[in-house]
Amino acid sequence: MPELLNSILDTHPDIIFRYDAGLKMTYANQAASDFFQQPKDVVIGNNLLELSEPIHRDDIKTQLDTIGPDRRAFTITQPIARPNGTLHIQWTNIGVFDDHDELIGYQSLGRNITREVQLQDQLKQQTKELENLRYELRTVFDAVPATIWYKDDKNNILRVNQAAADSLGMTVEELEGTNTYDVFGESARDYHEDDLKVFRSGVAERGIIEPFEPAEGEQGWVQTDKIPLTDGENGPRILVVATDITALKEQEAILKSINKNLDDFASLTSHDLQAPLRKIGITAELMQLEMGDKLPEGADAYFADIAQGVGRMRMLIKSFLKFMRASPENVELGSVDLTALLRNAAEDETDSLEQADGVLRLPETPIYVRGDAALLTQVFANLINNAIKYRSEERPIVIDITAATEKQNCVINVCDNGAGIDPSFAGQVFDLFGRAKPHMEVEGSGVGLALCRRIITLHGGTIDLIPKDRPGSCFQIKLFRARSTTDG
Repeated sequence: MPELLNSILDTHPDIIFRYDAGLKMTYANQAASDFFQQPKDVVIGNNLLELSEPIHRDDIKTQLDTIGPDRRAFTITQPIARPNGTLHIQWTNIGVFDDHDELIGYQSLGRNITREVQLQDQLKQQTKELENLRYELRTVFDAVPATIWYKDDKNNILRVNQAAADSLGMTVEELEGTNTYDVFGESARDYHEDDLKVFRSGVAERGIIEPFEPAEGEQGWVQTDKIPLTDGENGPRILVVATDITALKEQEAILKSINKNLDDFASLTSHDLQAPLRKIGITAELMQLEMGDKLPEGADAYFADIAQGVGRMRMLIKSFLKFMRASPENVELGSVDLTALLRNAAEDETDSLEQADGVLRLPETPIYVRGDAALLTQVFANLINNAIKYRSEERPIVIDITAATEKQNCVINVCDNGAGIDPSFAGQVFDLFGRAKPHMEVEGSGVGLALCRRIITLHGGTIDLIPKDRPGSCFQIKLFRARSTTDG
């Protein structure tokens, strides 16, 4: 029987050995022999402390000294350095006592829990990393100025950021776990219906403009994105990101009112100016017809000046109206093929260009910008027309239009070899009715470039007169790039 028992113990993976009260080894299985890195016949009969590494001897002696009638066993985990890595052994040490409770020896069982310790360490590390990630995400989450709501299909609020809590004068903890109806009252019904539409379609809804009215407080406005998330074990979820645009809506209303007043003022002013102009023009024509041959010599020239002045005034009024009515409401931004747009703008000036024996060079590679095609065509037609109108008499006109991409912008240069603009007057060319020398004698309203700048500004872009090392003028326009309408 002892041989069978020893055979069984020798195949057991745990380290098993016994030793007497003087720590002399009396039994060791094969796992113990392997652990002490000595043959069994060397282990048995040797002292436990002599078999152990010097660094652990004092600790072993201290721990074994605690065993007595009141503490017959203890379990500890001991890290042991080995050349191929650290072992973690969980020791269970049991005191063996005689009938008189006298300690006569010890029984030790060691279990290699290195893998478990490694897994625990990995779990602790992953838990720590997860906690750090949660903290970082929470920090980012709370730093976003938009309000963020994470809800289920029952309108329960699962997560919110600090901005959402602040918008209601509540804490994150107070909001999370409540139902939207508890917070927004009956207004929550509309929010819930919109959420359910998104759930049913499975497609995100973006840019929703809707009123925002908490159960207590004043109504505001938000622009909302609703993003459905894949069904999980706990059912569907929706992420709602809302940006408070109350101030923007108020400014929009004010701006709309101002634009309406300006439009009314412009229309009224033009009407009031057109009436006396018509009267002046008709009166002058009637006087010229009635007096006929009675007119003194040179009078026809005076009447011609009157007619010319009336015509110029009418043109100024028309240009003024066009300038005043270039407002944000009339801008429809989309992806515009700039190359095609330039070709269309150039076609309207074909006859004038041929009469001037001029050359117009356009970019050939398709480039797309974000803009309103009709308004941008007006800008480039105006610049091409100006280049032809203010050409030099000393050389045939050459107009070069180039376009290149620069980060998020498209940079367009419209350059010519015309008469150019005196640098001292360059700051005035974009002013309303501002006209720079030496072009005062050329017919024009002084509104064209001011209108160009207004249109480009409405697009969020810029237009500037840039220096040129050769004769002529060069206007540089920057607009936001866009994708082709055929891109996904």
